[in-house]
Amino acid sequence: MTSNTEHWVRLAGEDTDATIDNFELFSARRALKLLKTNLGRDRLLELLRDDIAAGDAFLRDHLERSAGAEATGTTTLRAHRITAAQFTGWLARAFAREDVMLAGHPEHYAIHKAPGRNVNIVETLGEFVCSFFMREWDDSLVKTHELPATAEKPAGRRSHMLLEDGTVIGSIANVFTEEPGGFTVRLSVTLPATCAPEVVEQHLEHFAVEFRTWILTAATELTPQA
Repeated sequence: MTSNTEHWVRLAGEDTDATIDNFELFSARRALKLLKTNLGRDRLLELLRDDIAAGDAFLRDHLERSAGAEATGTTTLRAHRITAAQFTGWLARAFAREDVMLAGHPEHYAIHKAPGRNVNIVETLGEFVCSFFMREWDDSLVKTHELPATAEKPAGRRSHMLLEDGTVIGSIANVFTEEPGGFTVRLSVTLPATCAPEVVEQHLEHFAVEFRTWILTAATELTPQA
């Protein structure tokens, strides 16, 4: 995206920035993969130790100021030529592949199952690097205001987000619906109310990036090669 509409640089004969943006995206992903791989999880988390501590304080402050009130946002993605069943099956298996999980978003710093604990995710929330744990998915009905259920769009499932000491700071929820030629997925995040709207909106953008990456990776891996 061009930051200044009065000035732009594009490939000759093209009317948008899309081609060069894609060149940059490819290179950025490659550079991040190299750095994350060579550093390794432990060294990377050590480098981010102070940032994670600041993120922890950020979440605790919002939790205290919100006094139990929550804010929720939902975004919907449409996938083509892959079914929800295919993708969710692939995703369940992919959680054991840390490289695939990290590649989902540039600001994924760690996604792994801690020994004897839930999955630990270190990523950006708002302007902070935050470390939290995800509980096992709860397949019971999701709150009506969060992901309203209809006959065509059944209620989804939820996983709560916890700090290392077990403090619940929010939750994520999703619902997958098969559609002709593909599927839709509604992705929801719930955080302390004082985080809204900027942090909630930023995380919905995060959802869009990571799930598009994972869905396209799944489609590629599940497609028989000629």
